[in-house]
Amino acid sequence: MKKKFLSILITALVCISIVGCGKSTDKSTQTENKTQQTENQKKASKNSHYKYSEMGFEYDIPEAWVGKEEIGPACVIPGKFGVAYIVGQIPYEFVPADHLKKLKELSKSAKTEEEQKKLYEEYKKKAKEFFTIIVLDKSKEKDGPKEDKERKEKVFSQYQHRDKVAEKDSLECYILYNDKYNEDGLSEEEKKEFKEAIKGIDEVKKSIKLFNPIDKEAKMMKHKNIEFKTKTLDGKEIDSNIFKDNKLTMVNIWATYCGPCIAEMQDLQKLYEEVKNENINLVGIVSDTYDDDENQALAKKILDKKGAKFTNIVPDEKLLNGFLKDIPGVPTTVFVDSKGNIIGKPIVGGNSKETYKKEIQERLNTLK
Repeated sequence: MKKKFLSILITALVCISIVGCGKSTDKSTQTENKTQQTENQKKASKNSHYKYSEMGFEYDIPEAWVGKEEIGPACVIPGKFGVAYIVGQIPYEFVPADHLKKLKELSKSAKTEEEQKKLYEEYKKKAKEFFTIIVLDKSKEKDGPKEDKERKEKVFSQYQHRDKVAEKDSLECYILYNDKYNEDGLSEEEKKEFKEAIKGIDEVKKSIKLFNPIDKEAKMMKHKNIEFKTKTLDGKEIDSNIFKDNKLTMVNIWATYCGPCIAEMQDLQKLYEEVKNENINLVGIVSDTYDDDENQALAKKILDKKGAKFTNIVPDEKLLNGFLKDIPGVPTTVFVDSKGNIIGKPIVGGNSKETYKKEIQERLNTLK
């Protein structure tokens, strides 16, 4: 369901107002399946069950959608529970399979930013957003962020139906959809497939469950250090002894499906070049490359296009089942000292080079 080949060109074009992405459920559910085989986990292994712990909701997609690349989330937009009015938002898209196949071939020759933009415009010609899941925290309706209220009103105005499908404590979940959709650009066969996809919305509505969100940022703070023994994307052996060579290392955790992660790559490279002579290092962890050759190849392609030369590693099982399991989303950045101890709070979301430099200086001050 993940349109991997589009990851490179969505850099500032998809979810442009979002500073980070929710974590993909794929890898976390795979590791859970090693020890537990509950019904939900069996569904998750088939990519039919989606659970977002930090946003407090889960749901199933219809069996008819499983394995279909043309149906899936355009992006996952998380909000911090207790602060945000919109705790979670997931817009679903339909894009004809043949169109995706064509774009995948065209993407191989799209080198420049202008060519990638044109490719994205071709993608949007047939991409049809057909429903949105949105979770609101009623307790933050009045004193939550102003931009959340504006976004909620804008999203609700785009749909005829705004069905409240679940409620728990202060949380309420809505499924937003229409009776009719703009089918411009679709062939008769594609229109038929789109109509069949729309029928699945009712199944999603019935499966929605709400629960108390888990504060993954708080869980993440319980980790005192970072340890690993793995390889770089280039296949070189590497372990956490790499931290010994620098007084401070910035560790940026990202994923190939995350537009905001990719968008900050050029700034991260500039930052790396500016601070490396000050005994400060920058290391990337590509969270969705464990045991996935295709994603590793995609990550290398992304880094090459963005001119990012700093070290990027493939997580090992210890990282995947420990530290990475508790990150609230990507990108997430932490800072460690020469012993691998985490210094200060994690930074969730993308930032500018200047912001990161300020964060580096704050950590250095604590080390004095």
